[in-house]
Amino acid sequence: MDKIVAKNKYMSVALRILAGGVFIFSAVMKYLSIEDFDMYIYEHRILGFVAAEFTSRLLISAELCLGIFIIAGVFLRFTKYVMLGLLAAFTVYLVIQPVFGVDTTNCHCFGNNFTLNRIQSLIKNIVLIAIVLPINPDVGFAVRYNKTVFFVVSLAAVIATMSINTPSVINNALYGNTASIDGDLYAEAVKNSGKEEFLQGKQIICFYSTACKYCKKAAKKINIAMEKENINSENVKIVFWQVNDEEPVENFFERAGVPPLEYAVFPVDTFLTVTGGIMPLILFSDNGKPAEVLKYIVLNETLMKDFIAE
Repeated sequence: MDKIVAKNKYMSVALRILAGGVFIFSAVMKYLSIEDFDMYIYEHRILGFVAAEFTSRLLISAELCLGIFIIAGVFLRFTKYVMLGLLAAFTVYLVIQPVFGVDTTNCHCFGNNFTLNRIQSLIKNIVLIAIVLPINPDVGFAVRYNKTVFFVVSLAAVIATMSINTPSVINNALYGNTASIDGDLYAEAVKNSGKEEFLQGKQIICFYSTACKYCKKAAKKINIAMEKENINSENVKIVFWQVNDEEPVENFFERAGVPPLEYAVFPVDTFLTVTGGIMPLILFSDNGKPAEVLKYIVLNETLMKDFIAE
């Protein structure tokens, strides 16, 4: 079979287009649900959240570039073997994936819009390896000026993935992600709710709505940070707003995939006045006094750990 493909440049080119198309599709689909891919990498508890954001975008850039390079014939022999190496590395990862304790029902090969579980992803990788192996780098079309194309496409891919949906640290540097709350009204509302322990010591207070998908993402992110940095659940609490037609609070924790935390419920008008209508919002509270208020996207485990340790 390999010899037949090697002699038939049209077959080799067809395999290049097929393999490259899958890699490009994979990169695009991952980027369309980039926040979920960030969280998936972070869930492995190997990298901090900032590093996970950069890693996710670099992986997507690499997939996109490899897909373009193998179709266009840019350093074809090099591209073929890098692609095989990446597929082999992903396959080994899938074999040992249960060790990391992450969700195996979606390995994020194609993001959240086209899900493959662990076994399906393994089969997909094996099929791709079988497609890439017979490609003959010596036949078929190839672009001129390999070095220029390689550099331009690689640079464009990295810039695009880093700028269209920027990592939180870049977004914070460019636009700022701090917010504010009405500290006096917050303290009064806490007392009215009978949750005065919210005002005692160092507390990370999370303002959520039970129906808000970003609040669930924030809850997941904070739970991973708590586990990674051994932050006590006594130092993390939640404030929900009181809306009768929203799902019960207990469902929020279940849907977010996190253990329940102590929470208070504010009337909706009070909640919106305290937060300025922004949610999810994270308050670093020192004996009831706002030390810092952050939008959830910029929050990471280092900020949480440093605040509790101060």
